[in-house]
Amino acid sequence: MRWWCLLAAKVAALAASHLVLIFWINRWIPNSTLGLHLGYSFAVLGADMAVFVAGYFFWLDQKLRCRDCAARLRMPVATGNWSRAMLFAPPQLEWICPYGHGTMRHTEVQLSGVQADRWQKNDEDFWKAFEDAWRKD
Repeated sequence: MRWWCLLAAKVAALAASHLVLIFWINRWIPNSTLGLHLGYSFAVLGADMAVFVAGYFFWLDQKLRCRDCAARLRMPVATGNWSRAMLFAPPQLEWICPYGHGTMRHTEVQLSGVQADRWQKNDEDFWKAFEDAWRKD
């Protein structure tokens, strides 16, 4: 839920910044029409592009956040093999939540079109998978 709240806050910030920029442009260039006044048109174009670029970087940041707690995913681990990328083990990057909520898998080789990142939620007891490694026989 926090992930969605953070995304909504970013979208609201983008909308507010766009409104502020357009208000500022209308204050400095009054009584102008889009498409007829060249300075006004370029100013609006620049404001739109600035908001678009900021939104793109917001989305890149949002993709690498935990779906539960909205913390930045950390510890990227490269898996797979570039020499066997076609059939057996395509290279991937795995990012994990520092609080153990889940793992994001990003495929680095896009063979059959763009593949979406996959989020895998961990079990309630994240460390249970590592218990066998500490046992002595």
